[in-house]
Formats: sequence, structure tokens, C-alpha cells
Amino acid sequence: MIETVGVGLSVELDLSLARGLNYYTGAIFEVKAKDYAIGSICGGGRYDDLTGIFGLKNMSGVGISFGADRIYDVLLALDKFPEDVMDAPGIVFFNMGKEEAVQALRYIHQLRGAGIACEMYPDEVKLKKQFDYATRRGVQRIAIIGSQELKDGFVTVKDIVSGEQQTLENQAFLKMFGVPV
Repeated sequence: MIETVGVGLSVELDLSLARGLNYYTGAIFEVKAKDYAIGSICGGGRYDDLTGIFGLKNMSGVGISFGADRIYDVLLALDKFPEDVMDAPGIVFFNMGKEEAVQALRYIHQLRGAGIACEMYPDEVKLKKQFDYATRRGVQRIAIIGSQELKDGFVTVKDIVSGEQQTLENQAFLKMFGVPV
């Protein structure tokens, strides 16, 4: 079937394969790196009624787990790890609250669509903690959309290096990064 569908992956059927967890009741699988000698980088399988021990009887399922450390080791060894993954983003949006975060996510979507690396601080915490994070990441600019900016349709942008701060209208903010509006 795999060949017929044209998946193009190397698949090996091993009827003697056994995983270390005794709750599997059907097919199990493992994924290995093709060009690097290491154990499986992910695996899983079928289990019937595993949820029964938690009170949900007669529920079948399939599960999978990934070995993040092993995947990282393979990427590193095969020189497949993106060089720019640890580069600082062009701008970090501070998390100022739920409504403000929604607007920040809209900008993030537009900026990323234009190839601009950006992110938002994951939690609504004190500004100092968010600022310290941006500084540690080596970010040049931060963006703040507080309740007043949200209401008025502006973004406050601060250049961490020069200390210059400006409040820009939404379209001017996007133009600053070359995003067509």
C-alpha cells in the first residue's frame, strides 16, 4: 500500500518489534533517522481501553511520542539545524493583556508573512521582565500595544539600542518593516 500511494518513505515491517510499555494492544511503530545511527526518535502505537484506568471505559486510541533530545542530536549531527534559529527576532511584542495580544498576533502574522522574524512574550507579566527577556534575546526593537494604543490604533516602538521611542499609526508601523499596506 505504501508503494502504491507513493509515500516515498523507507518502511520496514518488523513483527518482532516490542515497545517497553505494556499498554499497547495492537500495531506499534518506531521512527528512526535514516542517515544517523541512533535509536528511535519517535514511537507509539494502538491501545484499547487505556483510558479505562482513568474512568473512561471502552475508548480506543493511538498515541505517539517524540524524542526531542534525539531529534536535536540528529539535526545537529547531520548539519540540518537551521543556522538562524537562534538569531534574535526583529521585534518582540510585549504581552499587555488578552485584547492587546490579539492585535499583536495580527501584526505578527503580517510581519512573518513578509519574512520578518518576530514573536510575542508568552505571558502578561511586568514590563521589566519582558524587557529583560528582549534584551537577553538581543532584540533591537520592542513593540507595545497597551489599552490606549489599542483604542487609538497605534503601536509604540522602542529601539533598545538607541533608546529612541515612537508611537506609530498601524499602517506606518507596518511600513517601517516594509510590509505592504
